[in-house]
Amino acid sequence: TAQTTENEIKMASFSVVCAVAVLALLSVPAQAGDPSGGWLSYAVYKAPQPTDIITRLSATMVVPDTPKSHGGSPAFWFGVQTSDGDGALIQPIMAKWLGDGFYMFQEIFDWTDERDEQSNPIRVEPGDIISASVSFVSSDRSYIMNMTSQRTGKLSNYRYKLLPQQTKTESVAYFVLEHQPFLCTELPPNGAVTWTNIKVEVNNQLVPSPTFVAEEEGPKCGSKAVVLNSTSVKITWNA
Repeated sequence: TAQTTENEIKMASFSVVCAVAVLALLSVPAQAGDPSGGWLSYAVYKAPQPTDIITRLSATMVVPDTPKSHGGSPAFWFGVQTSDGDGALIQPIMAKWLGDGFYMFQEIFDWTDERDEQSNPIRVEPGDIISASVSFVSSDRSYIMNMTSQRTGKLSNYRYKLLPQQTKTESVAYFVLEHQPFLCTELPPNGAVTWTNIKVEVNNQLVPSPTFVAEEEGPKCGSKAVVLNSTSVKITWNA
C-alpha cells in the first residue's frame, strides 16, 4: 500500500542517516599524545607561553628499592613536551625495572611520526644517585640528553633532532611514574621517589622558582604526586 511504501522509505532513510553518522564517528582520528594513559601520577611545569622553549631541564633522583614482585615495569623519569602533548617526548629514564633490575637510558617517543627511540640501557642499583639533563640546541633544533650514575660513573648520552614537521616548541616539563602495575608489590617497597635539585631554563634564562602542579592520570596503589617546593617533586604509592 502507499502507507507501507512511505514507511519503508522513512526506515530506509533513517538507516542511511545512522550509517553515515557511524562512518563519520569512525573517521574521526583517535586523540593521542601526552599525558599518556600509562602514566600513574606526575607533576607538570608549563612555561609562561606555549611558544616558549624549555632550553634546559635537570634533576637528581635516588634509584628506589627492588620490587618484591618482578613482573612489572615501573619507570621513573622527567621530560619535555609541547603544550598540546603532540610532539617529541624527550625523556631521560632515570630508573626503569626491566625484570632483573633497574636501568637508566634515554628515550624519545615522537608523536609526530609515532616512533620510539632508545639508547642502550645501563644497570643501576637501589640507592644510586642519578643526575640527568636535557639541553636545547637552537642551531639544529635538537636536544642533548645526559645522564650519570654517581656510584659507577657510567654515562648515558643521546642527541635527538626535532622533526621538521614539528612546528610547536617544547614548553612543558613532566616528572612521571609510568606503567600501571598488576600488583602493588611490583612497585618499589620504599613507596616513594623524589627528584631534587630541579632546575628549569626557559628561553635560555633560569626560572628562579618554577611552579609545578601535581596531577593524576591513571593512579594505582594510592599513587600521588607531591610538589615539595620549586626544586623538589615527590611521587608516593602503597607497595
